[in-house]
Amino acid sequence: MKEQRVSTAEVLDSITRERRRLKAAVQALGDRATTAKVTEGWTAKDAVAHMIHWASQIAFGMGAKVPPPAWVVEVTGRPSGEEWNRRAVEHYREAPLERVMADLDRVVDALVERIGLRTNDEMNATDAIPWGGDQPLWQQIAAETYQHWPAHSADIERAAQVTA
Repeated sequence: MKEQRVSTAEVLDSITRERRRLKAAVQALGDRATTAKVTEGWTAKDAVAHMIHWASQIAFGMGAKVPPPAWVVEVTGRPSGEEWNRRAVEHYREAPLERVMADLDRVVDALVERIGLRTNDEMNATDAIPWGGDQPLWQQIAAETYQHWPAHSADIERAAQVTA
C-alpha cells in the first residue's frame, strides 16, 4: 500500500480552516464559553487550554521559539496525556477567555511559521520531531491540530445551539 503524502500547503490550509471553525464555535457560545460544559466536565475554555498544550508541544518539537508553558516547566517525570490535560486546564482556570484565545493564536501562529519553513519532502519525513517515531511530520501535526480540533469544535457548536 502506498503511503499518503501531504503537502505543506495542505497542512497549512487545514490548520487555517480548523482554527477558523474553532474560533467561530467559541464566539458563538459567547459568555458561556467559560461556564457551559461542552464535553465531560470541560468548558469551551478548558478545551482550548487542552489544545494549546498539544499544539505547543508540536511547535516546540519543530523548533518554534515558544517558551515552555508553566505547567510543563515544573514537571518531573513523564505525565500521562490525561495529566497534561489536567495541568493545562488548571493553569488557565482563572484566566479570562480572551487570554486563552490569544495564547492559542500565539502558539498556532508559531507552529504555522515553522510549518511554512518545511518543504513537502520534510513534511513527509519521519525524523522531524524526536518523539515522533515513524510517523511523518504531517501526521504528528494533524493529530494535535486539524484532525483533533474538529471534535472539540463540534462539541462547542452543539453547546452553542443548546444555549441559542
